[in-house]
Amino acid sequence: MTKRLIYTFLFICLCGSILIGCESYTNLIFKENIDYIKIQIGERYKEISKLDDINNLKSVIEKSNLKEIKQKQSAKYYKIDVSIYSKENKDPRKLTVIKDVIFYNNTCYKSKDNLGAQIENIYLDMNYLELIDKDEEQKINAKKENREKLSIQEALEGYWIDQRGNALQFKDGRLYQEENEFKCIIKSIDNDKNHMHISVSGAKGLLIGGKKLFDMYITFNDNRNNLKLEKAMVGGYTYTYNMIYIDEQNYKIGTFK
Repeated sequence: MTKRLIYTFLFICLCGSILIGCESYTNLIFKENIDYIKIQIGERYKEISKLDDINNLKSVIEKSNLKEIKQKQSAKYYKIDVSIYSKENKDPRKLTVIKDVIFYNNTCYKSKDNLGAQIENIYLDMNYLELIDKDEEQKINAKKENREKLSIQEALEGYWIDQRGNALQFKDGRLYQEENEFKCIIKSIDNDKNHMHISVSGAKGLLIGGKKLFDMYITFNDNRNNLKLEKAMVGGYTYTYNMIYIDEQNYKIGTFK
């Protein structure tokens, strides 16, 4: 009986290893002669035109291991649009990268190695003139103006990120951070100072459900696109965040300044 259990256990482990090993990834390949590559973040963009830089960026994209996702995921980050121009194609090849989620040719992929961060680093490091897309600038300015009309409580709803990659979502009296869910109670609002105090407790779980965990002291800038957040834990530790708003279309609304 004992031997049979051991063999069964080994068989399950072996099958598990086989399934993990068979996990399939795909890569995007661009065989055409590329004239230039446009990288755009919000209204700002750069046109990568030097051959070495094109090949470097192309290599980063092609080496990224991608896994097809059946359902489109809602990525909590701002988007990066990449357009690849060549004489062979009338229209540029376009991919949209949102952190580790990639949309290309009507297909959604998950990047194993966070392609979005790699492309953004290339964008920041390459010494090209940063240009402004006037249409996108107008669209983003309109979004900013609309947020100025919101109350503090309305402006809090949605996604917020900081420069370290931390993301928070406030929705219907709840706070979501990674896989964690919390219950929020607004303790005070000072409209003159754009400030609010929120008490946060656990929403689920035997140990933390219903128990107060920390306080949040939040101060918005005047257009409601940036917030400074101080998280004071019950145990005495304090954490600070400087965050900007990400809208439902993955536009970065606001700056970290």
